[in-house]
Amino acid sequence: MTRQLALKTTSIVLGTAFSLVLAEVVYRLYDYINFVDFKQVEAQARTPIDRPNDELDLGMIIQISAHRHIVYELIPSSKYKFQKVRVRTNSNGFRDAEYAATKPPKTRRIIGLGDSVMFGWGVNESECYLSQLEHKLNSHDSVKYEIINTGVPGYNTVMEVASLAHKFALNDIDMVVINYIGNDWHLPNFIRKKPNYFALNKSLIVERFKSNDGIGTKLETAPLNSFKSHYANTIDRTPPEYHDMVGVEAYTAAMERLGVLRQKHGFKVVVLATNPDAPADDFVYKACEKIGFDLVDFYPFWEKHKAENPSADYHLSKEDTHPSAQSHALIADLLLPHLIFPN
Repeated sequence: MTRQLALKTTSIVLGTAFSLVLAEVVYRLYDYINFVDFKQVEAQARTPIDRPNDELDLGMIIQISAHRHIVYELIPSSKYKFQKVRVRTNSNGFRDAEYAATKPPKTRRIIGLGDSVMFGWGVNESECYLSQLEHKLNSHDSVKYEIINTGVPGYNTVMEVASLAHKFALNDIDMVVINYIGNDWHLPNFIRKKPNYFALNKSLIVERFKSNDGIGTKLETAPLNSFKSHYANTIDRTPPEYHDMVGVEAYTAAMERLGVLRQKHGFKVVVLATNPDAPADDFVYKACEKIGFDLVDFYPFWEKHKAENPSADYHLSKEDTHPSAQSHALIADLLLPHLIFPN
């Protein structure tokens, strides 16, 4: 009886193992045949979200972009809760109100390029520093100011400049404000990476489920740097198709491209560094000086504010280092004089 039980158990184990191996082989073959890389990809539009009271993860609110250097974008025309606050996106996928494709008369159009800080991670739309700036400017000027927030969590500078180039009529732009934080030369949160279908040291099925948790766009979580503290920012840890999107050289090249667009289309560029704990990196200062961009660094402003208000806290919480609504207001105060045009 014991021998029969052992044989039956062995048979079940072998059958299960065979089924798992077969499933892995079938999955790899299917994924290999159907994989679409960024040389072929078209925007995979997802259904607009109408769940204003439901908390969603970042992977649930994005879709693949048609442009390789943009990678992903927010799903347009959607309503949901993200980081405990309500978010709406317009028909262009930005966290902002609808705006005309062509700039209206007597209007100054300012485009905000950024990631989670500019997007307004964890604060209401009206509390975002760009929203506050728009309100302030339109309260004191006879000319209408239109400030469009294109910030998307996880974007780097390459993605931000690509968004500007591909999504706007550049001759209608009067100014660009581009937000800099320390991970703007790292990989974005999600990437499009072709797996090694011949690797035998891991299950691609398991890896796919792990990396695609909440991501309905066939994107994968980006690899981390060697310290596991941020997404990869060096070539050796970056998939080859993203080598031109990471590192100081990629950041500088994107800024230079922005400089070319500025020269061609005649808009002003303001670079805003929002790290309260340290000045902007030296290469940011050098790029701005070389290209001729105005650089506004929040760090010395915050240091002075902190000295005068010892209890002030920049962060949303102890666990979340994004700026609070009060910090957004301070950023708006610092930036305001740089957005006023001469009469």
